[in-house]
Amino acid sequence: MLGFLRLRYNSLRSKLLLWLLLPLLSLWLAGAVVAYFMAISFTNVAYDRALFDSTRSLAEQIVIAEGRATVELPRSAMQILLSDEYDKVFYQVTGRSGRVLSGEPELPRPPAGIRVGVPILHDGELHGMRLRIASLYMIPVGELQGRTVLVQVAETLNKRNILAREILTGMLAPQLALILVAALIVWYGVGRGLLPLQQVRREIASRSHRDLSPLPESNVPDEAQTLIHAINELMSSLGQALGAQQRFIADAAHQLRTPLAGLKAQTDLALRQTDPEQQRHALEQLSISTGRTVRLINQMLDLARVEPGADKTLTLKILDLDALAREIVMEWVPHTLRKEVDLGFEGGPDKLLIQGDALRLKMLLDNLIDNCLRYCPPGGSRVTVKVTGSAEGVVLAVEDNGPGIPVAERDKVFQRFYRVLGNEEEGSGLGLAIVQEVAHLHGARVEIVTPEAGSGTEVRVTFPFITGPHS
Repeated sequence: MLGFLRLRYNSLRSKLLLWLLLPLLSLWLAGAVVAYFMAISFTNVAYDRALFDSTRSLAEQIVIAEGRATVELPRSAMQILLSDEYDKVFYQVTGRSGRVLSGEPELPRPPAGIRVGVPILHDGELHGMRLRIASLYMIPVGELQGRTVLVQVAETLNKRNILAREILTGMLAPQLALILVAALIVWYGVGRGLLPLQQVRREIASRSHRDLSPLPESNVPDEAQTLIHAINELMSSLGQALGAQQRFIADAAHQLRTPLAGLKAQTDLALRQTDPEQQRHALEQLSISTGRTVRLINQMLDLARVEPGADKTLTLKILDLDALAREIVMEWVPHTLRKEVDLGFEGGPDKLLIQGDALRLKMLLDNLIDNCLRYCPPGGSRVTVKVTGSAEGVVLAVEDNGPGIPVAERDKVFQRFYRVLGNEEEGSGLGLAIVQEVAHLHGARVEIVTPEAGSGTEVRVTFPFITGPHS
């Protein structure tokens, strides 16, 4: 019972109990109003009949003596008529001339228009007391001229109100008791029904922050099944994300350990050299290794920025992919000339509009071009960037005539730090992973195909058409 009294409004149990009690109490109050008027009605019917009987009994005691109406009522009968345990009783007998023959002279008269021999009931007030009055016009026995006499009996309303309250209490008290019993039953039943959720709460509270195993869905109410299922899906996604993060950290540590160890070795070697030429050579190797390490770190940072949810500043705007790709290719021309690689661009005559982020699209195309240049041998190699429209969307393709990627390896190269075996070119294995993440941010699809020439590699990124109004 103490738990019932300590219910908190924000708890599910208290809200269910509140939504149950409010309609019940509202119905109970409405029933109380209806019961009150019914009790008053029943009480008036019972006591009005008694008042009618008293009026008729008094009328039977009126006789005509010497041409005048008189009331021949014994004192004992009068005491019986006027005695009442709860109410004050009054009577009045009035002749046709309006002269009061007997009784209370100030008793209110009935409304006009009543018929002789038909008693009526009406309300009145005497000395500040509310009265219920029965009035009867009658012709006394022996009255030969048909003159009428008004007989009235009145009483206060005390016993009527007492009986009405007793009827009302007798009706409403059991109903209120039933409502309270129903509330206790619902409180207990809801508590029993919420036990599985309490067990789930205790299990979650007792777990380690590393335990992301699914919660048990057995013995859980149907209404909570979807919630538990959604929590399990979230924990599964978190487990996958944490697993990928742990693998990424482990891979990154492994990838950074090798170049940093090399830097340390080359630094020690340079410090031991006394010949200026050998020192210069060691410093050149140190610079090359430092550049590779810096590139690896930059790619890791780029990959962290394009992961879903990592950067909240992503805003897709309508842009011309053909013009953007052309500008990026022009920036790469000096580098390709130094490497003796033919870098070409093939665009369309019209604008090819997509919704994208220019900085991240530049990151995508830079990695595609760098990947081609890194694995194409210098002298005679060719790299072509193409932007075309197709039935599926706008296609950005980068094609080279290098050694190509085996079909069995094409899905794996998008994994982080994955490099095709047998390739002597040093790389981080992050370029295509960055490309795929940027494509996912734009709702695009990435695929690797063999060029029409039959050799080399072509990476295609297909962007969806713009939906909605645009200029």
